[in-house]
Amino acid sequence: MTAVIGKRERILEAAIELFNRWGFTKTSLDEIARAAHIAKSTIYYYFPSKENLFIVAIEEKAEEFFCNLYTAIDASERFEDKLSCFLRLPITCIFENMPLLAMTMQQIPPDYFTDLLEKRNEYRQRMNELLAEIMDYGKSQGIINEKINSEHFSEMINDWFIMGDYWNKGDNKNKILKRLERDHNLMVQLLLYGILKRDTTQKVEEKKRIKG
Repeated sequence: MTAVIGKRERILEAAIELFNRWGFTKTSLDEIARAAHIAKSTIYYYFPSKENLFIVAIEEKAEEFFCNLYTAIDASERFEDKLSCFLRLPITCIFENMPLLAMTMQQIPPDYFTDLLEKRNEYRQRMNELLAEIMDYGKSQGIINEKINSEHFSEMINDWFIMGDYWNKGDNKNKILKRLERDHNLMVQLLLYGILKRDTTQKVEEKKRIKG
């Protein structure tokens, strides 16, 4: 059983490396088989097609990312540290896997694009829920202004900074206008007052003056 699992893992590892290096179109199953040191027929035992292998590779990288993100956030006690992990780790992941997440998505056949969009929407929802939990944690600690809606704030941050449509061409103009209409009040509020309670901000400034 261990050997079977090992082969599947080797296939995925080789596929992710080659997809990242050459993109979906230029990567062949023959090359993946050679890199994984297995017969090409073995790939078909686990994955019915290159397209399926690519989608599973996306899922593997996504689950690895979420596992690392949850672990880092759970290990952080302060609200500021949890928020820092949430903002920093996704950007690092995107840049490390940009070909797999961006260019390759434009190359995969249209028949499989719906599956990718469903996965992307699933990951977006998980990110929204996670950031909302962090915001609620900040409220429970008396740090975050209770007037800020955690769910709306999370959707806005993910849309504009974390999981926006950076690779999806088409009606981006209309989507951006709709998001601006939806989010402009919250943006103004954040620019004017931030997300911290006013008394919390004052306490921080007092501590800085005392230390100074």
